[in-house]
Amino acid sequence: MNTEIMEYKIETERLVLFAYTAENLKLFNRDIEAFEKTYGVKYRGEELDHLLVGFLHKLEKEIEEDEENYLFFTEFLIVLKENDRVIGSIDYKYVPKNGVTEVGYGMNTDYEGHGYMTEALLAFLSFGKTLGIKKVLADTLPDNIKSQNVLKRCGFTFLKRDGNLWWEKEL
Repeated sequence: MNTEIMEYKIETERLVLFAYTAENLKLFNRDIEAFEKTYGVKYRGEELDHLLVGFLHKLEKEIEEDEENYLFFTEFLIVLKENDRVIGSIDYKYVPKNGVTEVGYGMNTDYEGHGYMTEALLAFLSFGKTLGIKKVLADTLPDNIKSQNVLKRCGFTFLKRDGNLWWEKEL
C-alpha cells in the first residue's frame, strides 16, 4: 500500500482510511486498475453497481465545486492493512450545520463480523471531532441489525423512527 501519496489518511491498528480527492477519484472513475496500481490496493469494497458508479461520478463534480469543504462529504476508502484490500467506505454526508452532520458507511459482506466497521467508525468520529463536528447522526433500516450494532458499539443512542431508525452521538 502506497500510504505516502494518500492525502487525509486515518490509520488504526488494522485499517487505513483515505479520502477520495478530486484527482484520485477521477483516476478511480476512469481506470480502476491504474488507481489500484498507483495506491497499491485492490478494490474489494461495495459492489460497483450502477448506483454506486453514478454516485462516484456525481461526487467527483461535487468535490471540484467545493474543494474547501470536501472532507465533509467525500468518501474515505477503508483499506485492510494485512492484505491491502479496499473493503468498504465511510463518509460524512454533508457539511455540518451548527456542528451537526450525518455519517454513512458500507462494507463488502465478505469482511463483516470482524469489527472492521466499528474500528473505522470510531477513528472516523475522532477525525470528525478535529474538523469541528459536534454531533453525528446516522440512520439504518429497521432490519439492519449489524449496522445498528456497529452504531451501539460506537456510542450512538437511538433517536427516533420515521421508517428508518435514527441514531445520534455527541462528539
